[in-house]
Amino acid sequence: MMRFPGRLARRSLVTAAACALAAAFLAPPALGDEYDAINLVLGTSLTHDANVFRRPDNSPPLTGFSTKSDRISVAYAGVRIDKPYAQQRFQLDATGIYTRYNTFSFLDFDAFEYRGAWLWHLTPRVSGTLSAERKQALVPFADFQGFERNVRTTDSRGFNLDGWVFGGWHLLAGAAHSELKNSVQFLAEGDSRTTSGEAGVKYVAGSGSSLAVTRRSSQGDFLNRVVNPVFFFDNRFRQEETEIKAAWNLSGKSMVNGRLTSLERRHEHFAQRDFSGTAGQLDYTWTPTGKLRLAFSAKRDIGSWWDLGSVTADSSYKVTDTLSFAPTWQVDAKIAVRVRFDRMQIDYRGPVIADLRPVRSDTLRSAQVAVDWSPMRYVFFSASLERDSRSSTNPGFEFGDTIGSLSVSLMF
Repeated sequence: MMRFPGRLARRSLVTAAACALAAAFLAPPALGDEYDAINLVLGTSLTHDANVFRRPDNSPPLTGFSTKSDRISVAYAGVRIDKPYAQQRFQLDATGIYTRYNTFSFLDFDAFEYRGAWLWHLTPRVSGTLSAERKQALVPFADFQGFERNVRTTDSRGFNLDGWVFGGWHLLAGAAHSELKNSVQFLAEGDSRTTSGEAGVKYVAGSGSSLAVTRRSSQGDFLNRVVNPVFFFDNRFRQEETEIKAAWNLSGKSMVNGRLTSLERRHEHFAQRDFSGTAGQLDYTWTPTGKLRLAFSAKRDIGSWWDLGSVTADSSYKVTDTLSFAPTWQVDAKIAVRVRFDRMQIDYRGPVIADLRPVRSDTLRSAQVAVDWSPMRYVFFSASLERDSRSSTNPGFEFGDTIGSLSVSLMF
């Protein structure tokens, strides 16, 4: 991977952006767009983050530094392939990403992400997808209370099958394997490997509305973790899920999507880490006019989260309830304005050691406005401003932050 010193990185990013702009306005209209089978993508962004490490307002800057803020430069280059062949379709999206911090340069990192998929058809009635994906990113400092660079790599492989039986009835099957690794030790979401299989049935109505019921079973291992009977650190688990998914076309202008999941996780050695519950999501999209789209969402997620509390009680899992409202206004064919409001309530549950400390609970509020502009079909500009704030029963986890970003990308 390429690594630039800080000043050279900034010069390179500025030069890349200038060249991209020049190429955009001087290039002939024969350049490719998103409808081509093969596209090259180049882009750069500049972000100002007022509170990189998500520290409380009254906390001092990191030792040796005079500020909590930083200017973050990102450059990326990639290829996108979407090629149909007979009844098959092949897709690939591979991108190299170079991230540089102006002040906290020890956070600089390079990433390589990809997603490849084969959308296969055995017969007109039997189809499915075979896919592989890699994601790499810094673990958010809203979750990772520290100052180290922790790059998380998630590799996923998946296979699913859809067999049309008769009428609107389909049989579903699938298998998946994923592996998560952190570059530094992270107790809350440690390195793990998970393999799962699922089977279900789906009904698709003539209107396009659908209902599916799926049963999923997963086997997971925590990598590099030794069984510890003092703190109840386990190294293996099983998870069972029953999920109902529905999509309902209310009219030509509105649609509802829903998901309800009952899950149960059991650990091999310590039942103190076990948890269960019901997760779900309800999305409503309304398009009252051709230029206005309103999206409403309510979601509950339940996931493993191991913690050893010092002020609040420790935990084994967390429950996150999210309410979102995201309107989009398509001003004209080239300009769109996006607004988003989120409210998240995060409760940390399942303490493994009985004590009198309170259970931690956080409330995160986020508001964002963004403007997208595409003066030509292969040139994309975006500007956004975001304000985040979190309150918590543990004052050490409270923070406020303002993030502004400008970006440009080209697709050849």
